[in-house]
Amino acid sequence: MKKNMFKLAAFAVLAGTALASGAQQVATVAVEFQGPGGHSNGNYGRTSALHAASRAVMFIQQAGMPAGSYVITNVTGGNSVNSIASDGLIEMRLSAVDATAVAALLTKVTAAAKSGADAENAFRNVKAGDLTAGAPAHIRYTVTQR
Repeated sequence: MKKNMFKLAAFAVLAGTALASGAQQVATVAVEFQGPGGHSNGNYGRTSALHAASRAVMFIQQAGMPAGSYVITNVTGGNSVNSIASDGLIEMRLSAVDATAVAALLTKVTAAAKSGADAENAFRNVKAGDLTAGAPAHIRYTVTQR
């Protein structure tokens, strides 16, 4: 009988601890940027998807998200030396107390991605609809929860 009471007490303590700590919601997010790309010599002045991604990282850091609510796990882009990156990627993990809080973080990440793309487009004086070598000249972005 004492043995069963001990197991029951241990279970109650563990269950209480799980309730008190709250289950964290975690989301893995990919923020992708696309641009025209090119060679840094002949195509100087084109928008860079990697520059847009880097600008977005700065906006993410300034977004006022709670400490520990996000981790940037990867930033990458481009494919060679002396080129203007046609792609950029930020991979990150969001963590919050519930799905609603994760959605709020995702909204901030999306706003930061838009700000990063807008800042790169403005810096290069490019707007939606402009073409370079027949391709869209402006930086586009997508935010995907995986």
